Amino acid sequence: MISEADYFGQYNGCGDDTEEVHFAALAMLDKVNDLLVDAESHGVALEMNPATKTLVSGQTYGGFRPQSCTQGAVHSSHKEGRAVDVYDPHGDLDKWITDLTLEKYGLYREHPLDTVGWCHLSDKAPGSGRRTFHP
Repeated sequence: MISEADYFGQYNGCGDDTEEVHFAALAMLDKVNDLLVDAESHGVALEMNPATKTLVSGQTYGGFRPQSCTQGAVHSSHKEGRAVDVYDPHGDLDKWITDLTLEKYGLYREHPLDTVGWCHLSDKAPGSGRRTFHP
């Protein structure tokens, strides 16, 4: 599963990871980890990202992003501790997830066509309110 240390990585203690952001991240990770446990129980094989040695995707910005990060807007879900990119190189997790699954766990995701190789999960609703949305 994804730990707090996995999520914040090298940005733990950077100053942008306030107590409020840590609290939000832990609440979001509880939902994501519950979904991941369910996915595994249904045969989804989760893979560790060789770059991060965790389930967090990318090289450095799949979890928490400091405000200085040029990826994402100033108030992006990643910068508020409300989103994580889960390593999903073959799309198995995205294939298993449905909008009903997302609703069950109080989560939203970017559309799989926009996130090839990872699954973006957030507990922050997009403007459209759709469980699966295009960024």
